Amino acid sequence: MGVGLSRVTGLVRTAVLAAVIGTSALADGYNLANSTPNVIYDLMLGGVLAATLIPVIVERMEADDQRSIDAIATWVITALVGVTALGVILSPLIIRAYTIFKSDQAAADQQIKIAVPLLIMFMPQVLLYGLDTLFTALLNAKRRFAAPAFAPVLNNVVVICMLLLFQQMVGSGVLKGPDPINAVLNDKTALFLLGLGTTAGIVALVVVLLPAMKAAHIRIRPNFDRHNEAVRSVVKLSGWMVGYVVANQVSLWLMKALVNGTGEGRASGFEYAWQFFQLPYGLVAVAVMTAFMPELSSLASRGDRKGYRSRLGQGYRLAMVVIIPVTVAYVCLASPAIRLFLSQLLGTVITSAFGPESIAITSSMLTWLALALPFFVTFLFMMRGFYARRDTRTPFIISLWQNAVQIVLSLALAAVMGFQGALLGFVIAYAFGAVMAMGRLARQAGGMGANVGRAIGRYLVAAAFMAPMTWGIAQVIGSGALWHTFLQVVVAGLAGGGVYVTVLWLLGSDDLELLGQLRGRGGAPTPVAASVGEEIGTAT
Repeated sequence: MGVGLSRVTGLVRTAVLAAVIGTSALADGYNLANSTPNVIYDLMLGGVLAATLIPVIVERMEADDQRSIDAIATWVITALVGVTALGVILSPLIIRAYTIFKSDQAAADQQIKIAVPLLIMFMPQVLLYGLDTLFTALLNAKRRFAAPAFAPVLNNVVVICMLLLFQQMVGSGVLKGPDPINAVLNDKTALFLLGLGTTAGIVALVVVLLPAMKAAHIRIRPNFDRHNEAVRSVVKLSGWMVGYVVANQVSLWLMKALVNGTGEGRASGFEYAWQFFQLPYGLVAVAVMTAFMPELSSLASRGDRKGYRSRLGQGYRLAMVVIIPVTVAYVCLASPAIRLFLSQLLGTVITSAFGPESIAITSSMLTWLALALPFFVTFLFMMRGFYARRDTRTPFIISLWQNAVQIVLSLALAAVMGFQGALLGFVIAYAFGAVMAMGRLARQAGGMGANVGRAIGRYLVAAAFMAPMTWGIAQVIGSGALWHTFLQVVVAGLAGGGVYVTVLWLLGSDDLELLGQLRGRGGAPTPVAASVGEEIGTAT
């Protein structure tokens, strides 16, 4: 429930942001600056910590080794402080890198003018994201999932309140006007509200975890012992992860820079579409991966290959039985969904800056991103499988290939197709990476378990029947005023989903039973019947 509520409030936050600043030059500057701390954090530490902390912390907790946990936390926090300081210093260069494909130098200079001061105020988020990852890993290792799942809700509420106050302070007419950037730069109070108010949301994200840590009897004391065995283990595991994360972030930067270079509003349209793209990933895939990761790490540590591949396959099926129909719904309903959620709903309450051009840009980007969703989830789920086995070398090699494909294709296709080409490169690259990752992990584990190949086949057959039903009903109803668009999205979505479930039932599938297994306080599903948990030799 916590993950769901956090994602729903995150969607509301995106809708409020779109309504307040739309896809203007101000929006491009804000969105590029606001996404950068995530990029810097992931580039320097984020992916490394996510991949290495849980396996090592689970092992140290099982050994009741508090000194090692303290040493890991101490050095993680020290590194985060250093990276944050470096990010503040390099803020002008970081923002300028996003504008290298812009042909209009005046527009690039305007974007830099607003994005740099905002980024300086956003950069402490790097430290805060790191603390969130560390605290979440400690809580997850003790099988405490509720607080980390609910924490983003408070972050979203804080930012929503800030944005509404910002609109009232500056004025909706100014924000929709020809020069919103200079209007904000000339009003220091508004500028600081926009910058520090956004960061305040991340402060809330971290602070709300402290009571949960206290309840779980988690204490962190300074320990600068760099020779500690657990610290050395994290560093050793992180070696390959550094290369993996760098490759991923270079390709992500390139995609954002290419999109940003195609015109005003493109950077913001991408960020809004990306939030919709991340919604099912966060609601379903992240929830499943978070729940399964501690147990997979434990099974791998004990050398239980049979249990490991059975649980891996079960978790993957649990994610994909939902992700595949969501992909169909996104492709068929991108335009009315964007119109409804980012324009019409809030447009009844506040003056919205998200007009027809913004809708067209964002819905087009969401359609392309949606095509990558099953591959994106598959790729990242398989990466978690490697991490649970404390293998970071293989993900690095696979990621190099995946990112090389993405960089080459995005550059080539963007030159011909614009931002659509950059996103098509993203789709193809993740399809390639997903197949490669699944094949390699299946060879390592002796199979994927849980009849994965046959299950995916059933999902695809059901999706093939779902697509024409969803698209056809949406076209018959058509778009119009708020309630007309609402009916279009809801009726077409429910009809398509009903067809998907019906086809799975007619195929005699037991896949839907998996959805009832993710219960309790966020724990992984309990083992189900042999027909579901039984393994197969390989997955292709």
